[in-house]
Amino acid sequence: MRRLILRRLILLRHAEAASALLGDFSAEADMNRPLTPAGQEAARRCGHWLAAQRIVPDSIICSPALRTRQTLAGALAALPPALPTPDYCADIYEATPEALLARIQQVPDSAFTVLMVGHNPGISLLAHHLDMQASELDQGFAPGAVAIFEMYGSDTLPDMTHWQMCDGQSMHLHTFARP
Repeated sequence: MRRLILRRLILLRHAEAASALLGDFSAEADMNRPLTPAGQEAARRCGHWLAAQRIVPDSIICSPALRTRQTLAGALAALPPALPTPDYCADIYEATPEALLARIQQVPDSAFTVLMVGHNPGISLLAHHLDMQASELDQGFAPGAVAIFEMYGSDTLPDMTHWQMCDGQSMHLHTFARP
């Protein structure tokens, strides 16, 4: 039986962001933190790395925070122009890994490669949950890090992969990089 890659999940932690104004610990101040110049460059490197790997998302889920939107924009600039409109989901800002996974499980099956741009600790914890055996993830999920997970099916059982089935049993880490 020949194995086919049917689903791919890309988890991207936002690139390096500026600190909030001194003494302002409000959610609004945190949501409006921009990328630093180094973070902008890292976001572009992520996009070039994805392009070099020939990985192009057909579904994009992104936190509405400024730093995640800027990370996404920097990464997408290196990818083909015909990309889907990002789904900016307020529910993934400061989300638990369970909430992030629930959001992924809502992706329509018409999508084969999903990109989620989010925050730590949620992104890192979700990555560990999806593949607890992946020692590469023990290095830490630094700003601008990318984890690519794959869900396999076969040509005889193509219906065995659905985003609703995405969990720690169905996914495995293919690549972990800090472009």
